[in-house]
Amino acid sequence: MRIAYGFEDAQKNQSLIQDVARLILSFTDAAAPGKYLVSSFPMLKHIPSWFPGAGFKRHFQALSKEFDMAVWSPFEDAKQNFSLGKRSGHPSIAAGLIDALPEEGQPNRPKLEELARHVCAASYFGGYETTSISAACFFLALANHPEVQAKAHEEIDSVIGPDRLPLLTDREVLPTEDDEYDGYFIPKGTMVLPNNWAMMHDPQVFENPFEFNPERYLKDGKIDRSVPDAEFAAFGHGRRMCPGRQFSNDGLFLIVASILSVFSVSAPKDEAGNPVFPKLEIKNPSIATLVPFKCDITARPGREALLGD
Repeated sequence: MRIAYGFEDAQKNQSLIQDVARLILSFTDAAAPGKYLVSSFPMLKHIPSWFPGAGFKRHFQALSKEFDMAVWSPFEDAKQNFSLGKRSGHPSIAAGLIDALPEEGQPNRPKLEELARHVCAASYFGGYETTSISAACFFLALANHPEVQAKAHEEIDSVIGPDRLPLLTDREVLPTEDDEYDGYFIPKGTMVLPNNWAMMHDPQVFENPFEFNPERYLKDGKIDRSVPDAEFAAFGHGRRMCPGRQFSNDGLFLIVASILSVFSVSAPKDEAGNPVFPKLEIKNPSIATLVPFKCDITARPGREALLGD
């Protein structure tokens, strides 16, 4: 929110946060294959919205209005803030785009402002839930694999030390149309869903693909370039590849490295003191939203002072 629009106070912008959360939930629900009959019978898109059984059209019309408002409103708020001299101390996408717009009254102003409005929305919407889901998966992995976490703690400590949080500059030293395919004819306009899960679990590409082993990407303490980068499947393919992948990668690096620098994550214990390892359960398969789980998060010894950073 701060990067997209320059909004510093999350509490004052709760309505925006809640609106976007609701929209993303609606979009991911609608994107599930077979959710609506119109996906299988495209001719149904031509029936009027008042027609019996056309509830999907009324639903999407209402959703479209909500989306337009969620795109328009925060950009207008950002414009008003800037006109009053209220600028964030941090750079934002909205600030850069608004500064670059032609003067009011110029013939190309409306078109460019509309484009800027959607760029800001895409940057906020696109990273809203995907990054938080990745972070949740990270906590789940740490709680279930303390031996991997211990090695990560050791690496963070040796490179960064105990007196500061990680920075992006630390990343370099911390290892890190009609078509036919395979005999299948794919008509123009066909929805194609790449099986990213299968790509990332192919035993011919990844040794022991079901084992949580981040060290598979390392060799002699450095990134092993012979192992395919997970990014090739995680961010989509071709012209539809996620345009915010660099931003997402940087954000996740800071989240992961900062958590490992300051905290220890473990499985909660039952009454007998035995660890109860959380299970990997998916609530929304469209974007792999996790079912809520419990884990214990404690500050590492000597790192309490960093919590204020």
